[in-house]
Amino acid sequence: MPSFKNSVCVFAVWGAMVAVGAEKPAWEVVVDPSAVVAPIKPVNGVNGGPSVRFEGNAVDWRHARIPFGRTHDMNHSWEYGGPHTIDVDAVFPNFDADETDPKNYDFLYTDLVLERMRACGTEPFYRLGPSIEGGPKKYHTAPPKNFAKWARICEHIIRHCNEGWANGRRDGIRYWEIWFEPDLGASAWSGTKEQFLALYKTAAVHLKAQFPALKIGGPGFASHLAWKEDFLPFCRREKVPLDFYSWHVYGTDVHDVGRRIREVRAWLDEQGFTATESILDEWNYVLKWKGGEWLYSRQVESGLFVQKGAALAAAMMAECQGTPVDKVMYYDTRAYGGMNMLFEPISHRAMKGYYPFFAWGKMLYDYGTQVKTSVTASDKSPEFFASAAKDARGRIAVWLARYSNDDNIHDWRTVNVRLPDGGRSRRATCHLTDDVRTYTEIVVDRDKDGAWTLTLVPNAFAFLEIE
Repeated sequence: MPSFKNSVCVFAVWGAMVAVGAEKPAWEVVVDPSAVVAPIKPVNGVNGGPSVRFEGNAVDWRHARIPFGRTHDMNHSWEYGGPHTIDVDAVFPNFDADETDPKNYDFLYTDLVLERMRACGTEPFYRLGPSIEGGPKKYHTAPPKNFAKWARICEHIIRHCNEGWANGRRDGIRYWEIWFEPDLGASAWSGTKEQFLALYKTAAVHLKAQFPALKIGGPGFASHLAWKEDFLPFCRREKVPLDFYSWHVYGTDVHDVGRRIREVRAWLDEQGFTATESILDEWNYVLKWKGGEWLYSRQVESGLFVQKGAALAAAMMAECQGTPVDKVMYYDTRAYGGMNMLFEPISHRAMKGYYPFFAWGKMLYDYGTQVKTSVTASDKSPEFFASAAKDARGRIAVWLARYSNDDNIHDWRTVNVRLPDGGRSRRATCHLTDDVRTYTEIVVDRDKDGAWTLTLVPNAFAFLEIE
């Protein structure tokens, strides 16, 4: 298990080992641009959005071209308007008021948030419901007093955001998620399972009838197969709309995430929801949620060991691209949330963890088409992840990530990237992020066979672009 003491020692030990040439067999990566695999997926989505107060943050956000920003827990941050933002109880604070009267809604901060997200090129993924409440008293996680009225309130929020109702916007928000983590307990849902199923049915049926072209789904389960014997069978039996199934995972093992993704897809297909999207809309590094393990996790997420978090993000994106998940969203980008590896909390400037999201934006929008990548290594190491893409002009991008939760790995590894034709006439640029560099352009050598050759230390990632 990692510890602060062991992790602080890693850099000194690694430096000493490099000095004596501690190297293991190379990873061999062969990219075949002629073998198209799939479109590049938006696996670089996030929870949160650009600050409405700091323009510099919006500039970095715009450059990253983050595809989706889930609005969950934005209510907790004054960067977005605090308790007056996004949530149903914030937008419509008096449940007993007339839901058809625009004066009973407060859209001010929500509009500012949505305007800034759209200006930065990010599509809002709107979570309908409350934010998490971890304190001893719960204010908004109880079942609504009237499920049908709650559904009509959500309808008017959608009409404001998409149809201009109540001096509103026309944002064309496609994804509307009903509630979040009802399986977690009172901090998210203090009612019974049966009450939640009834609320979901009421809201989903009403909203899909009002907006048949929109994506209505949820419910953002805390466990990837929560209520396995209840939720999907209920939706199938009651003919409840489920355009997407959303779920969460926190942990340290990227391969385990891939396994869970496949389990969710198999479960959806088995239950007849073959057209339902699988959306992993919360993930981050967590050893445990308490004690020293939680303190260490926070250092990986946004503190001293954020390079490890950045390598995890790069590995996650490569892994998710190759699995049957449709969208992925990191939790989260609130400036003071403590789990934000993208932006420094005081200056709001980009940290190391920003650059996997920035680089995958290039994969998604500049290249767009995944091509076959074959990786071989004599030791079959599980800590290496690779993906590749091409654009319409024949340019190639190669994604290389080295991540492990084991802080006792100190060696450096050579990576050789090859094309079937040798690629001798092509030029390449490479940006490397590791313990001493942050998306820094480096020189990549060529071996006698024409392969591009670079070195990865533990928890590093590289983005190679081949003309």
